[in-house]
Amino acid sequence: MTAPATSPHRVPPARVPDARTLWRLRRTIPEIAEQAAGAARGRVLAYEWGEGPGDPDPLYTAIAAALSGFLDPRAEPAEPAPAVLDAFRRLGEAEACAGRSPEDLRAALTVATGVVAGRLAEQVFRLGAGVTPRLGGTLVRLGLTCADQVQRAAADGHRSAGARRAGAAGPEHRRLADLLLGPGCAPHELRDAAARAGWTLPRTVAAIAVDARRRPTAPPRFLPPNVLSGLHRDVPCLVFPDPAGPGRRAVLETMLGDHPAVVGPPVEIGRAALSLRLARRGLELLPSGMLDGGAPVHVGEHIPTLLLVQDPELTRRLAERRLAPLRRLRPAQRPRMVETLLAYFECGFNGSITAARLHAHPQTVRNRIRAVEPLFGPDLYDPAHALDYLMALHAWRLLPDVASGGPTTERTT
Repeated sequence: MTAPATSPHRVPPARVPDARTLWRLRRTIPEIAEQAAGAARGRVLAYEWGEGPGDPDPLYTAIAAALSGFLDPRAEPAEPAPAVLDAFRRLGEAEACAGRSPEDLRAALTVATGVVAGRLAEQVFRLGAGVTPRLGGTLVRLGLTCADQVQRAAADGHRSAGARRAGAAGPEHRRLADLLLGPGCAPHELRDAAARAGWTLPRTVAAIAVDARRRPTAPPRFLPPNVLSGLHRDVPCLVFPDPAGPGRRAVLETMLGDHPAVVGPPVEIGRAALSLRLARRGLELLPSGMLDGGAPVHVGEHIPTLLLVQDPELTRRLAERRLAPLRRLRPAQRPRMVETLLAYFECGFNGSITAARLHAHPQTVRNRIRAVEPLFGPDLYDPAHALDYLMALHAWRLLPDVASGGPTTERTT
């Protein structure tokens, strides 16, 4: 008698372990789901999945639903129920709306799958369920098939949310961006424009100037629904709401990827034009090496640098005057001495701390300082000149013509 053929797309309903053990395993679902969700947040994402401590966690909900279906003796483990797939589609939509990229979601689910597999194996061993190598292989195959299907559902949910976001960005959004970033904006006009565009007015925003010169054909890879696009303007930009909120910086960095951009300071909604002006100023003035560093540059963290490069001629003259004694050294020695002096000033003239910052031996630092002290004389330790020296040393690193040729206009007396 011939055995009935098995469909190539359907795994036989072999159960590992038995039904009694499965019901006992179901009691551990909340604990395992919580551990898997926590591991995904901690190891993959630098921010919380939920908006607040009292809000539901869509990742935990989806994992618990998947475990409940997988450990149900009455269900087919390799074919998640529609309710489970819906939970993962909602997870994908929630992560897209929260500003997480598809890569972040995929990585988080991969981590969660590994934690779930490990914890289930531990529980099966603890309960003493007899699992042969053959039955263990069946369990792994069933689990991988289930994990693949729920990950596909999450990806579908993320794509659908992204498609809705793309369709929502129309003329009303462009008009709102132009009004918000324009020279003058009445509060009632802004409220009306936001209502027409379906955009919730946040309390604070930060404008982001996107560098289209270095990468004109590659816009930011992912825009969350609450980010207002001004990519149509002469200087492409974005309006990012609530930039100082928890986890928002990580969302911003995920959104921009490695695209060169400068983030303006957080301001009240009515002063978005000021944030954009400062972001554009940073885009114009900051050295290209800072903009190409692989992460967005926040203008508020580089105000001293902006002040130095805003008038290069004045800064150059200051550096030439204060660092003129370095002309007595060989050109190859000057960069090393500038680096040592800058660290020495910033470390409060403490040789040991300076050596630790430079990853050098303390005696090496002491030898360098003894070599330059006679060149500068007592002015080196005069508090009245400390700011001049700090600015000049930073200028050496910022202005290539100063660093390449060294001080040129004044002689040492």
